Amino acid sequence: MRHRRLPRVDLPSQTYTLTCCLDRRRRLLADAELAEVLIALWAEVRDRGDLALHGYVVMSGHYHVLLTLTGTPSISNIVRRVHGAFGRRARARWFRGRRVWQRRFYDHVVRDDGGWRTKLNYLDGNPVRAGLVESAADYPWSRAAFWETDTGPVTCDGVAW
Repeated sequence: MRHRRLPRVDLPSQTYTLTCCLDRRRRLLADAELAEVLIALWAEVRDRGDLALHGYVVMSGHYHVLLTLTGTPSISNIVRRVHGAFGRRARARWFRGRRVWQRRFYDHVVRDDGGWRTKLNYLDGNPVRAGLVESAADYPWSRAAFWETDTGPVTCDGVAW
């Protein structure tokens, strides 16, 4: 028997972590230019007032974002806009006619300060656990570079609590 997926629940003003994977875990985001395009797209959504961007890490085949909804669009709508814009740019320059993202993304509601800090530590530790850097602040496509050195590609918003 096949189980139906539960519908996504969107809670206004709620903090979420998202995990989004490229189709077949392609390593498109290993390209620095594409990683920067993705980060810039999340910054654009934040600058429109739809969310507060607390943290991110872009790995070669997936990324994580920690955000709080501040506007009216749903989390699904926001992800669809970011992924659509990214897909158009990636297909126009790097490859044609293929699916860019997996069909579903994963979200987790962050309920308290302890959960928020745990998720940020997880994001920061991703490139370290993958053996890409020794220190999270050395990885250029994460919020750790911004918070620890003030040199990351996108300004992050402060704590949700």
